Amino acid sequence: MKKVIKKNYKIVVGLVIGILISATVVYASQTVLMGNEVSYDNEISGGNSNTVQGAIDDLYDKVNKSKVPKAVNQNIINVYYYDQKKDSDNFCVTGDEKTCKYDTCYLNETKDSCPSGTIIEYKVNDESENNIVRFHVVHDDGNTMTLQSQRTIKYNVHYDLNSDIKTNINNILNIVEGETSGWSNVNNFDYSIGEETSTLGYSGCGYDNDNVCKSNTYSLSKQSTNARMITIQEAQNLGCKISPNYKTCPIWMYNYMYTSTNFNGTVEDIDAFFGYYTMSTHGDNNMLYHIRANGVIYFDSIIDRYGVRAVVEINK
Repeated sequence: MKKVIKKNYKIVVGLVIGILISATVVYASQTVLMGNEVSYDNEISGGNSNTVQGAIDDLYDKVNKSKVPKAVNQNIINVYYYDQKKDSDNFCVTGDEKTCKYDTCYLNETKDSCPSGTIIEYKVNDESENNIVRFHVVHDDGNTMTLQSQRTIKYNVHYDLNSDIKTNINNILNIVEGETSGWSNVNNFDYSIGEETSTLGYSGCGYDNDNVCKSNTYSLSKQSTNARMITIQEAQNLGCKISPNYKTCPIWMYNYMYTSTNFNGTVEDIDAFFGYYTMSTHGDNNMLYHIRANGVIYFDSIIDRYGVRAVVEINK
């Protein structure tokens, strides 16, 4: 399949100049002509100069003054349009499907120009091998995008039911940060758990028995990091509902888990068990909600085998 072509305007200019001079410049062997020594007819081009060198200078000046797209984040390797409808000509859930189509939404700085689910192949650092990680867009904020890793980055993360919620969340966040500490090409950002924000919602939410989030019930000090976990509010904004509403999450959120193919998932990962943690807790029972392999938000006490997926922020 074709790679996404990132615009190189000097190449374009060079091609144009080649066309301009191809029918004009004739030179003999062992003869070198300087650009300012070769004339050409500027009537067609509308330029100000009648030499090739002057034409090059004029054209570069026009390109520099024109409204061309900005230089994109060079760590974005490929972008694929997400479509989970299996009968679609553009079916694409993981980025490996033959029907996947490349997308250039990352060139657009308008909010939500890259829809949630869009697949981003991203070079997380410049040093290590296997440094290309696939993500999905959680939300596009215009100049930046919030992404979640396509796969679990750490299996079997311990959760201590005898410790308080703050201790457990801090421990898990430390694991996320440790697993992503080498991801130098993602943004470092600040967030606070327990404050209501437009992107995290009630990040310190404790759901009541009706599974309704009405307020923050716990808080943590300001975090400065390059990765976190998803919140229930973000998951709900993506369509997920709390159990027993199976298969309400988009497939990319619960793909690559054990038994996910039983619920319209396309790829299983037995080591990922049945789910991965979020940053949201269920009321006073000291349990974190997780995204489950059957496409739903859930919680239970069998939590030592759940994993984590990284939520990061990148520039367009």
